Amino acid sequence: MTPLSTYSADHRFLVESAARATDLTDPVAFVAGGYAHNLVVNATRGPLVPIDGALVRQWVTRSKYYPGTAFGIRLYSLEGIRFARCVANVDTDYEESAYDLFVVSRADYLKLFRRVLRLSRQKVENGPPPVLPDSQLEVLRQNTLGYLDRNNLKRIKELGGRPKRGLLLTGPPGNGKTSACRWLWEECQRHGYEYQLVSPDAYQAARRSCNPVQAVRELFTVHRCGVIFFDDMDVALRDRNTVRETDDQAVFLSALDGIQVNEGVVYVFTTNCSLDLIDPAFKRPGRIDLVLHFTLPDAPLRRRLMDRWHADLRAGIDLDTAVKQTAGYSFAEVEELKNLLILRYIDTNGWDWDWAMEQFRENRTDLAEQHRHVGFAPVGAGSNGSSNGNGDGH
Repeated sequence: MTPLSTYSADHRFLVESAARATDLTDPVAFVAGGYAHNLVVNATRGPLVPIDGALVRQWVTRSKYYPGTAFGIRLYSLEGIRFARCVANVDTDYEESAYDLFVVSRADYLKLFRRVLRLSRQKVENGPPPVLPDSQLEVLRQNTLGYLDRNNLKRIKELGGRPKRGLLLTGPPGNGKTSACRWLWEECQRHGYEYQLVSPDAYQAARRSCNPVQAVRELFTVHRCGVIFFDDMDVALRDRNTVRETDDQAVFLSALDGIQVNEGVVYVFTTNCSLDLIDPAFKRPGRIDLVLHFTLPDAPLRRRLMDRWHADLRAGIDLDTAVKQTAGYSFAEVEELKNLLILRYIDTNGWDWDWAMEQFRENRTDLAEQHRHVGFAPVGAGSNGSSNGNGDGH
């Protein structure tokens, strides 16, 4: 743990640095928690400012949520309110939230919170549900959004039901687990539910912190009614090729059992591995209440997916042939065929289904026949010890 005297001195220094950079009066430091995403993505992004003359930029471009610095201060404004995000966690033994914090003037603190609260409650556009069998989609809906419905949750609690629900989405890659989670995430925003997105990297970072049990528990905590997503949980918890017990499992199960919420929480876990490789203690009711298997789509489901394609593309190919020839393909593979069709159209101004199928087969064959190393290997090494020098990290 960070020594109190060290933390206090660091805290004062960081808050004062952020206040000077943003010209804040009587600064207040806060951690935004589940509101951080709405706070940052809706704000106008200002410049980066050094901390005590030091600034380390970070090349992260996939989302404006990230401040773009590993050590420094990012300035923001939201509806005329100026605030700053200060990032200065230089020691993995220190509590992360103590060195990654927001600062705002005291006079604007409640105003900023109310604006973010309003933004978080705004309804987002209702997107189409994932392409799943109707019965499976309804079960998914009932056990997540339906469970969190205020009236349903109140009745569940009155009758002595558990204030949490756990779902495990399983099946080979590319068959709809990610699409289902993305839809649920959008629905959480639309209904105003809180959500947490836990990745294997975030989990492992919490495990390496100075207080791993508390850090993991925070990952799986919502402060109001919401959903927690843990994608590829088997990657974080264990080697997929073993069934041995791990310390990670003990910390994870302890964190789940220790969670307390006011309204209710739904955990949605995804995995590509066999259920036989998952600890029975994790699969027991109360942790996992429902398992949904995502398998290869049948012809009607593949047709439903293709019916969502652009009208020009659908008019340019024989959809009946496309559905028939993609028997045994996953959703991801069908979508890759769509991408190949679009790339071909850009080059030739024509839709060529046969070319897309042939190109897809060639690509799949190349991937199956190439014995490439994950990471880097010596140039020119043989197939039994390395690769052709290409560092393909898949």
